[in-house]
Amino acid sequence: MENIIIMSFNFVSVLFLQCFMATLAMTPTKLTTDQSALLAFKANVVYARSVLTYNWSISIPVCNWVGVSCGARHGRVTALNLPHMALGRSIPPHLGNLSFLVYLDLSNNYFSGSLPNQLGQLRRLRYINLNNNKLSGDFPSWIGSLSELTYLGFYNNTFTGTLPPSLFNLSKLEFMWSSYNSLEGNIPSAIGKLLNLKELFLRHNRLTGSIPSTIYNISLLRTLDLDSNNLSGSLPEDLCHHLPKLERLFLSSNGLTGQLPPSLGDCTELIDLLLPSNHFRGRIPANIGNLSGLLGLYLQDNNLQGEIPSGIGNLPNLLYINLDNNSLTGQIPHTIFNISTIRGINTNYNDLSGSLPSNIGWLPNLTDLFLAENKLGGTIPNSISNASQLTYLDLSSNSFSGLIPNTLGNLKFINVLNFQDNNLTADEEWDFLSSLTNCRELQVLNLGNNPLSGILPTSTGNFSTSLQKFDAPNCKLMGKVPSEIGNLHDLILLDLSYNDLNGSIPTTLERLWNLQGLFLQNSNLQGSIPYEVCQLKSLINLQLTDNKLTGLPNCLESLVSLRNLQLGSNKFTLCIPASIWNLRNILYVNLSSNSLTGSLPLDIQNLRVLIDLDFSRNQLSSEIPVTMGSLINLVTLSLAYNRFEGSIPNTFDILRSLESLDLSNNNLFGEIPKLLEALLYLKHFNVSHNKLEGEIPDK
Repeated sequence: MENIIIMSFNFVSVLFLQCFMATLAMTPTKLTTDQSALLAFKANVVYARSVLTYNWSISIPVCNWVGVSCGARHGRVTALNLPHMALGRSIPPHLGNLSFLVYLDLSNNYFSGSLPNQLGQLRRLRYINLNNNKLSGDFPSWIGSLSELTYLGFYNNTFTGTLPPSLFNLSKLEFMWSSYNSLEGNIPSAIGKLLNLKELFLRHNRLTGSIPSTIYNISLLRTLDLDSNNLSGSLPEDLCHHLPKLERLFLSSNGLTGQLPPSLGDCTELIDLLLPSNHFRGRIPANIGNLSGLLGLYLQDNNLQGEIPSGIGNLPNLLYINLDNNSLTGQIPHTIFNISTIRGINTNYNDLSGSLPSNIGWLPNLTDLFLAENKLGGTIPNSISNASQLTYLDLSSNSFSGLIPNTLGNLKFINVLNFQDNNLTADEEWDFLSSLTNCRELQVLNLGNNPLSGILPTSTGNFSTSLQKFDAPNCKLMGKVPSEIGNLHDLILLDLSYNDLNGSIPTTLERLWNLQGLFLQNSNLQGSIPYEVCQLKSLINLQLTDNKLTGLPNCLESLVSLRNLQLGSNKFTLCIPASIWNLRNILYVNLSSNSLTGSLPLDIQNLRVLIDLDFSRNQLSSEIPVTMGSLINLVTLSLAYNRFEGSIPNTFDILRSLESLDLSNNNLFGEIPKLLEALLYLKHFNVSHNKLEGEIPDK
């Protein structure tokens, strides 16, 4: 009995061994085609240290290679899943030999070139994802051969040409991602044959013509994204009756016209409605308040009129509403400010009127509130400070009046406060400004063109160092510029122009290392421009016109970033500091209406990129330097009302960009150079009240 058992065991062992050897003999034969195709693919990999370099080896079974999956029954490659692998070069035609392939994902690599026609042989393919590569060439016509395809991902490549007719043979297609390419031509009406389509993404292409009516026959469609094309025409009135499952409608930045479909309120599944930057007109449909699941409503940059439907305030899940730049009238429905989920409200650039509700601040999620450029009035409610998550608040260019609330310091996360162009006032102590020193993330404070009155408090220096822009022109400010303003080390722009300040420019400004714009014109300032201003190495724009300044520092050449120097209408005397001639990057210089004396040196030729030069109404004398002809970018030149002598330099004919030349009211003599006829762009030419002779050159 024992011998029988041993013999039986040996027989089974031998049989098993024979079967195993037979399997080993069969497997390489079955995998030869797949193995060759994948090795050819590997040969196109750019990244030498890719995991494929070592893992994809003939010493390892193909089905164990990274990113490769095989079918359990036949052992053939069914899936190639290689996203984000830093692969590159082109996709080889050999992939077309993976005849059992069902799933292909090569997204987010660096593949370039056109797709090989051989991919059309992958008749079992259901999923192809080539998103985020650099693939080019025409949209492949062989795509129509992939009759099992349900997902097509060509997003963010550079495919060109038109959508091929064969594409619409894909009766099982559910997802089409072809945004961010360069596809042209019309959307074919045959697209209506894709009855299983759920997601259609064709944004950021160059598609033209109208949206075909057949697209509204795809009743399963959830997303229609045609943003940023060149589409025209209008939307059908019954759009939502045909697309009952529509969740996202993205049609922004096209040339669509007509009225918004009155059936919009019937798209009850709608989550996002984006129709900005078109030419839609008429009213916003009143039934839009039926879209209870709506999260985003974007209708900005159109020609919409009428009132904002009050029903919008009934949208319980709304996160963002943007109606910017239309012609809407009436009041903003107060119910909008009762939507607890709301994060952003933008009604800028309309003709809205009325006031804000007293309970506006009970918006726990509101971060952005833009109501600028309307006709809103009344006071700013104190309750706005209860919107504790606010980061942007823009109420500019309205008719708000009364005190600026002194509770704004509760807005701990505020980045931008813009109150300019209103009728707002401040209390005597400017308590609102002191309150704002608690806002440690405040970057922009714009108070310009309000009758605030009073003295700028020293608490200005207690603002967070994150403040980058302090803008308070034409606010009826008095007193001195507080020296504490030098504490605002991150300040990029300081504008206190058109006020009734007194005293001198504080030397503490030298601590504003990042300052790019200093605007103190028309502010009644006195004394000299302090040497410390020359320490502002980042300064681009220095505007001090219309003050009572008397002294110019001889260190201006230190302002290496300066492009615009406006010092006109002050009380400067003596010679122009030599350091000015070393401002080699300066574009605009204005020293007009002072009492400057002396001559212009030959070094003026250093200002080679200069566009505008105004030295008029001074006491400059001697001859106009011939080197001024080197300023070939000059558009405007005024030396009027000085004491220049001699002739007009012949080198002026080189100033080919010149549009305005004013040399009037000097002591120039001799003939007007006929060479000035070469100045083809010259529109304004004034040499009156000199001692010149001859004819005025004819252009």
